[in-house]
Amino acid sequence: MAALYGILGEADGGEIRAIGRRLTHRGAEQTTWSPTDVLHLGMGTSGSVVEALVGGPIVFDGWIDNRSQLRSLLKRAPKPSLGSGDDAFLVLELFSELGCAAFQHIAGQFALALWDQANRRLLLARDRIGYAPLYFTVDRGRVIFASEYKALLAIDELPARPNRDAIQVIHSTKWMLPGATCLEGVYPVAPGTWMAVEPHRMSTARFWDLPIQVHQQEEERHVSGLREAFLETLRRQTEPYQRIGISLSGGLDSAVMAAGARHVSPDKEIHTFSAGYGPDDKELINAARVAQELGTLHHPLILDPDDLPDLLPWMVWHMEEPIGREDIAYLYVAAREAARHVELILTGFGFDGLFAGLPRHRVADVALHVPPAAGALREFYDYTVRGVEPRGLGGRALKTLYFRGTDFPAPQVQGAAAVEPLSGFRTEGDQPLSQFLRKGFLVLPYQSPVERLYTAAGVRFNAHHTDPAFLATAFSIPDRLKIRGRTQKYVLRKACAGLLPASILNYGKSFNRLKHDLHLSAVLDAMAEKLLSRTALLERGLFNPDYVARLRDRRADQPYSQERVYRLWSLILTEMWSRMYLDARGAPPGPAFPPGSAPLPAASLATG
Repeated sequence: MAALYGILGEADGGEIRAIGRRLTHRGAEQTTWSPTDVLHLGMGTSGSVVEALVGGPIVFDGWIDNRSQLRSLLKRAPKPSLGSGDDAFLVLELFSELGCAAFQHIAGQFALALWDQANRRLLLARDRIGYAPLYFTVDRGRVIFASEYKALLAIDELPARPNRDAIQVIHSTKWMLPGATCLEGVYPVAPGTWMAVEPHRMSTARFWDLPIQVHQQEEERHVSGLREAFLETLRRQTEPYQRIGISLSGGLDSAVMAAGARHVSPDKEIHTFSAGYGPDDKELINAARVAQELGTLHHPLILDPDDLPDLLPWMVWHMEEPIGREDIAYLYVAAREAARHVELILTGFGFDGLFAGLPRHRVADVALHVPPAAGALREFYDYTVRGVEPRGLGGRALKTLYFRGTDFPAPQVQGAAAVEPLSGFRTEGDQPLSQFLRKGFLVLPYQSPVERLYTAAGVRFNAHHTDPAFLATAFSIPDRLKIRGRTQKYVLRKACAGLLPASILNYGKSFNRLKHDLHLSAVLDAMAEKLLSRTALLERGLFNPDYVARLRDRRADQPYSQERVYRLWSLILTEMWSRMYLDARGAPPGPAFPPGSAPLPAASLATG
């Protein structure tokens, strides 16, 4: 975990130091230097790493998981990594040998800025999935970049204006608009790309793609190959650590991660962390059962709705975009506890996208098997994931049948373009389900924002899809093994047979939510009264006050429905973001960090 930042162009020391002060949560030791008269770099991390890199051409944030393979590629003797400084020098060696092609060989998460002296250009690059964050903006002919865009706003001349189209996409799709942020004129370096900045010219290129290369072989070979790749990836990712944590959600993905970690590290200290709303939370009960089965040191935590007013502003500040749903609030709580016990925390992020575990994947699969229904299912898909009203009779019928009047439309951001239909699946061609998965996987919504929650807590995290070899294995598996009958993630369940009991491997899709009761509704109402008053909404000019009034119209004895909770929650987060990033220009929400959540005695969970 580190902060990297800099300015290409004229700059004074005060500007660079101001950027760094916004990033001290990523590394307390902040140092700046100028490798040339046109480039000014800064880095924040532990003192030893800064000392190793200061004065050189690179600033680096991340950790390489395939260090030995890269040293072999360079014909160097193997040696263990001592941290980010060693990895930065390894990247420099790779770049000197291979140029920008070096980046495609790296497994792990990283962001970097590198001065390419031979070509007199600045290179910005980011790992294939985009776990490590990196943003840039252009100011009066200068390019300013930083790990988090709150740091860019430390430059007083930079405007802080909302990107209304991006905010609209968040409220319609629950995702961030690819290639954009909620701040106008501020952009992420795209995952899996490098960007070159030269005088009067900027260019970018992908260094990695995700090809679908299906191997036509029997099921048993696919299952054994996936199991081998799964465990080998875990071995590499856990090898440097003695205390390993798993974020247990109560679903299948995190359960198999915990089982795999126990399998490859039988003698290491393994902790599991879960957050929920109380002893009767099904996800907490499931997580406790997994922990008991694997013999981990388990840490169940309670998030009380009364904690939300203090917790959510910090969550938004760290994530930088108002996209954190209830499951992300739980993750934040668990990450803060994990930092007290472990060096690394692993998550099951990405398995749904690789092996077809989400409800929308079921919609696509049904369309593939029932072609006459494909048109209606596409419209239904567009409504559920993009908020676009179905136009055909079939699409409208599916909407009515599924929601039964419980849905609530997304708000229209004033001055923003409406979200257009963008059907995400096709029914023709080879491996159409895998094509659908690939398309969604390349636009993962949470990776970089979630990294910031773990970084804020002070713990490193990782997931399988930072490893290109594992991704290649996943996309060599044919559609027929992704969803089999009514079973989603079929091949993953088969590959993990024996690591967990069959009853756990049969877990369905897990959704971590707060209990949608009167208590939660009262807390949301109290926050809405402070943040979403008619006067505040009119002054902000993003949302129509009449929409918010309709959304909040409920009987006193009835809680908000699931859909209304999400809509109100998202509006509250957006106003919090606006106050911090538009009004306060990225300043933190207050001097006091919110208190930790209460631990739940594991004995109070009935694991069955």
